[in-house]
Amino acid sequence: MTIRGYSFDGYVDEVKAFHGHVAPGMVAGGFMVELALSSLPQGGLYDAVSETRACIPDAVQLLTPCTIGNGWLKIVPTGRFALSLYDKHTGKGVRVAPDYDILDQWPQFKAWLLKLVPKKEQDTPALMNEIRDGGVSLFTCEPVALDPSFLGGKKKHVSHIHRCSLCGEGFRSVDRAEICPACSGEATLYVRGSEDEVTLTSTPLEEAVGGHALHDMTLIVPRRQKGPAIVKGQRITDADVEVLKRMGKNRVYLEEQNHRESLVHEDDVAIAFGDTLGGEGAVVAGPPKEGKVEFRAAHDGLFYVDTQRVNRLNTMANVILSTLPSCTPVAGGQLLAGTRAVPLFLSRPEFARCMALAHTPLFHVAPYIIREAGVIVTGTEVYEGRITDGFLPYVESILGTYGAGVATSAFVPDEPARLAAEVTRMAGEGIKLIITTGGLSVDPDDVTQRGLEKAGVTVTSSRSPVLPGAMTLLGELGDTAVVGVPAGALASEKTAFDLLLPRLLAGMEVTPEDVYAMGVGGLLVGA
Repeated sequence: MTIRGYSFDGYVDEVKAFHGHVAPGMVAGGFMVELALSSLPQGGLYDAVSETRACIPDAVQLLTPCTIGNGWLKIVPTGRFALSLYDKHTGKGVRVAPDYDILDQWPQFKAWLLKLVPKKEQDTPALMNEIRDGGVSLFTCEPVALDPSFLGGKKKHVSHIHRCSLCGEGFRSVDRAEICPACSGEATLYVRGSEDEVTLTSTPLEEAVGGHALHDMTLIVPRRQKGPAIVKGQRITDADVEVLKRMGKNRVYLEEQNHRESLVHEDDVAIAFGDTLGGEGAVVAGPPKEGKVEFRAAHDGLFYVDTQRVNRLNTMANVILSTLPSCTPVAGGQLLAGTRAVPLFLSRPEFARCMALAHTPLFHVAPYIIREAGVIVTGTEVYEGRITDGFLPYVESILGTYGAGVATSAFVPDEPARLAAEVTRMAGEGIKLIITTGGLSVDPDDVTQRGLEKAGVTVTSSRSPVLPGAMTLLGELGDTAVVGVPAGALASEKTAFDLLLPRLLAGMEVTPEDVYAMGVGGLLVGA
């Protein structure tokens, strides 16, 4: 049996030359590549996905045009010894993996694959014989369709190489960042040296009289007072010495002994953060106080946080940023965030890394731009007057919380065509948010989703990981957002609808991934 034209011994020689030694996994990987390619139309160009970093990628690079460098070979480390080859345009291909049902027939291969014996006790000659004799029969080959994220497309070309303002080296950037990922901390390669360490000179209190305080010094009286007893730049007097001793201070930092151009004072850090971290609708509440600056909402709206970048900022050793949860509805004047440097000074390189994360704001307040909605109450029992509707006043009340109202409403029976007609009418009248109520459970008379789809609504999510409100529906019809509220909302104080409505009123696109992420915190206790 050959492996892409090589005899078994010839392929083993190639493995040794490429890999440095004869690795059983790379030899087995050769048969996996052979099985995959022989199961696909000949003459095609295929991309590869290896589910392990060990051995298989080397076999792929040796036997096919796919490499890590050209991007045709991708590694998705699931921990499984498996390989997929697929058409980069359609995603259709095959997946090759060991046949675990026949392992007992190949004891050495089984012991190696399942790591049943230590490597030193492995009978390598016997293992190699089994891999040679078993060949492609050791593996299964099944058709697969790769996730769309693996499909080929035009590569994003980088038009410029930017020079990092910290290390001075050139780096590729698609967003014209001024600092490379290594210096910003986004990519951690090396242990940082002493450049971030800051050493200050302290002065005994008795010798500090006449000097000027380097920073605010906080006086705390339990349950009565917390604030600066000494402020930055204040001249220390004999009276101040007594106050500081009562605060437990015996030494202080003075401006005169700690003025260095290579350092950035905590107040200057706070001012810089105040100028850059907050975006639209997030304003600085005042000058730095005790090294901290706060942000408040300039108007009512939805507070949005770039959580990933905030987390990266907080991984830096000497700064913190604390915010309200992302997607929190806020009122004008409400406290949003607070930030500060932890030590009195940051080194300039560390300060530059912090600022690199703030080339665009980390949070903002999105105003509510949708001021009115259309409401369609479904249910034959309501339409025929058998029960009193409770949904329209319920929706009106919640909309009113955000300064919005109901522009038009309708009652329809459990008939998809009637619901579709009302959806079409409202969208045609320019309504940007349509709210339907009821008809979303599994009962045969629950036809709301069918009616929405009949109107041309694209349903983006038909469930939510929020309780109550699991059957909440989201969709879109052109530039009109559609939300379906399950009947159970009338029996609950708070549901998924309460979490989604502010986002929709702020004009935010709510993706399925956004909905999935609502599961953590989605148990609305007491609702």
